[in-house]
Amino acid sequence: MHYTQTVDYRIRRTKMQQAQRFLKLTAWGAIGLVTLVGMGAVVIRALNGLGVTNLNFIVPWGLWVAFYIYFIGLSAGSFLMSTMVYVFGFKKLESIGRLALFSALIFLIAGMNFVLIDLGRMERFWTVFVNRNLWSVLEIEIHFYVLYIVILTLELWLLMRRDLVVCGQGNDWKARICRILAFGSKDVSDESVARDRRIVRVLGIIGLPVAIGVHGGTGALFAVVKARPMWYGPLFPIIFIVSALASGSALLTFVLAFFAGKGMAKQERDELVLLLGKITAGFLAFDLLLLWSEFSVGIYGNIPEDLEVMRLILFGPFWWVFWFVQIIFGAFVPLLIIFLPATGKNPKWVGLAGFMVVVGIIGVRLNIVIPALSIPVLPGLDEAYTMLPAPTQAFTTYPPVILTWLNRFAILAALGTFGIFGLIALRRLRGQEAYRFQRGLVSIGTAVAVLAIALFVLRWVGGTAVTTLGLGISGLDLTQTPIGGILGQTELHSFYIPSPNEWLSSAGLIGMAIIMFAVGYMVLPLESKEGH
Repeated sequence: MHYTQTVDYRIRRTKMQQAQRFLKLTAWGAIGLVTLVGMGAVVIRALNGLGVTNLNFIVPWGLWVAFYIYFIGLSAGSFLMSTMVYVFGFKKLESIGRLALFSALIFLIAGMNFVLIDLGRMERFWTVFVNRNLWSVLEIEIHFYVLYIVILTLELWLLMRRDLVVCGQGNDWKARICRILAFGSKDVSDESVARDRRIVRVLGIIGLPVAIGVHGGTGALFAVVKARPMWYGPLFPIIFIVSALASGSALLTFVLAFFAGKGMAKQERDELVLLLGKITAGFLAFDLLLLWSEFSVGIYGNIPEDLEVMRLILFGPFWWVFWFVQIIFGAFVPLLIIFLPATGKNPKWVGLAGFMVVVGIIGVRLNIVIPALSIPVLPGLDEAYTMLPAPTQAFTTYPPVILTWLNRFAILAALGTFGIFGLIALRRLRGQEAYRFQRGLVSIGTAVAVLAIALFVLRWVGGTAVTTLGLGISGLDLTQTPIGGILGQTELHSFYIPSPNEWLSSAGLIGMAIIMFAVGYMVLPLESKEGH
């Protein structure tokens, strides 16, 4: 009897492992295909210029700039989390120190890629190093980026140096890569490791104000624009820094809960995930306080320009980005998960909350960039030029049929990828006892997700079916409704909706960042403890 049970258990375990392997291969295949299609859109953008976008005279910054500040925030936040280990000596986070630095480097590269494709003349990016203006905030920011890249690379290399030397002593392909990355270093003594740690601490001390300058400076790029009242102000760089800390800690929480930390003891890993979750909740709560401060001052002061932007954010065509993506999905539900005893003590649930915060910050970045630009600087500027409606403004560089099918394929592949990752997470959760509240939360979340997917599929894949059914989320404007009338009536409307090329190229660059992160995590010694 005992032998039969053992055989049955082994058969079930083998089938489960095969199913998980199939799901992982399918997920990575989908990511690879989306990345390939997206990089094709990047090539089309490089060959045909900004004519493939919906950017215009009124809204010159769009989706790419939003993703630029999003990834720079992830990078700066991850680096600042690493300084808690290597500068302030917070030993509990030492296991994720290298991972935080590597994340910072990868997402900095992703952010720079979005800056590159947003340039009108991509091939002339190097001119910023020749035509200098040291009084320009943008010029100062560029110097911060260069110094930041140097500090990140040196810190990460010094922390991995001895492990790279040890890894390079083998004969396989991984050993050859390690020998190349070791740059001829042979010393594996404890004294050399202690020397490396001292240098890392010095670099971390230097890098702390540099990282603050990187993302605070990104906020300053917006804050010094006097013509945009919603941006203009001393609080904006601080908002960027706090938001970066929230997104960086949330990213590490999610990655550690579901993917990283395999070399750690389970109890140690679970405790670290819960600790990171609490840190994320603290930064997120502070970020919400700053958001409330910004909105309440504008509303109470009855500042016309601020009120116009707030109407667009809260009740305009893309009201759901603020209420659903940024507030409910990206803030309220994650805080609920982290602070409720039923879910806050479960590392997987806390990791899911981290993922939700990372996604919600995208809504924050979109609401920073686009609504403020939809207010014409001069009255009547929007009528001074012949402007086509944003969705039809982009110039198609290949047949519309191909464009349509590429768009459908990318969206369905992305949805499929999220679904597959969800199945993987569900399988991992099956080994744990679920509270009734957890099961109810899963059911509600699943229903909301299915509804959202149905609406998006109808909106983007079904063509005009959404208009017929009255379900077009992005076309539903609440500014003329009683709810929107809370802040007064407005005639404003959005002048910008990202073109298919903008979405596809963004998906390609994001996919490339994910692949770079996965390859680096597989090859580099990112989880070894320094000094051991």
